Amino acid sequence: MKNVIKLAAIVLAVVFVGCSDSDSDNLGGIANTPLKGKVHGTSFVAQGGKAFVSGNNLSINITNVTADCNSSILDYTLYISTSVENKVASTTKANVVFNKKGETPLNVLNSEVTIESLTSNEVKVKIKSTSSTSKNTLEGTFTVPFCK
Repeated sequence: MKNVIKLAAIVLAVVFVGCSDSDSDNLGGIANTPLKGKVHGTSFVAQGGKAFVSGNNLSINITNVTADCNSSILDYTLYISTSVENKVASTTKANVVFNKKGETPLNVLNSEVTIESLTSNEVKVKIKSTSSTSKNTLEGTFTVPFCK
C-alpha cells in the first residue's frame, strides 16, 4: 500500500511541475557515447534502470546506480524517465523528467529520444535533453533491461 501511495505521489508531482522553456524545433544528432550529464546539478552517469510497457507506450527509467527489473524506481535517488511509443523509431520529441529524491521533478519538453532497438530482454535508447538552466542535461546511449 505504501508503494501505491508513493507512486501516486510521484505521478501527481510530475503532472504539476514546471516545464523547460526551450523552443528548439531542431532535431540534431545524439552522441553515440555513454548516457551522462547532470540531474538537478549532480553529475549523472547511467548505470541501471528498467523499461516496461505502460498502455501503448514504453516507459523508460534510468538511474545512476546498478538497478534492473527487480528494483523499484521509488528507491532511486537520481533518475530520469521518459515515455515514448512502443516501437523502434527515428528520433522523436518527448518529455524527459529529471528526478532527485527530495526535489521537485523537472519536465524537459521537446527532448530528443530514439529507440534504437527493442527486444524481449532490453531496450537501447538514445537521449538528448537540456533544461533552460543547464542544471539538468543528458546526452548519450544506454541499454536498459526490458521488464514484463
